[in-house]
Amino acid sequence: MNAAHEHYLRGLELEEADRRAARSAYESCLAGDCSHLEARINLGRLLHLEGLHADAERIYRDTQEADATLFFNLGILMEDLGRDEDAIKFYREAIVHEPGMVDAHFNLSTLLERNGQIQNAYRHLLAYHRLLQAHKDPAEFANESSEEGE
Repeated sequence: MNAAHEHYLRGLELEEADRRAARSAYESCLAGDCSHLEARINLGRLLHLEGLHADAERIYRDTQEADATLFFNLGILMEDLGRDEDAIKFYREAIVHEPGMVDAHFNLSTLLERNGQIQNAYRHLLAYHRLLQAHKDPAEFANESSEEGE
């Protein structure tokens, strides 16, 4: 295992107890391996949570990787910044890379509806519901159906 990945693992361990130390570990990881995608995603999320939006955006964008989680996180960041068109673009990219990303369909549906794109919003809301049903445990679904009939 290389030193950069060790920094990443240290960041994972520290996230709950000490976000600043986790951030530092992820930064060290990226200093040793700028292509470490998981460290980039986690660092961007921590920066976003701390309100360091410009830094989070820079971290997310400073890669050539095309990853659904990265695009999804960028969508959330853009939405929080009121940049709906950018958020829509990134949620769509997330779905291109992971068509089954339930939360991306839901967030995209909400944004499209808010922006007057009702038909497209409905299409993603349907995809969201289909994906939820597909991921449900069949026994759980049977229990819900029998409770509704009571």
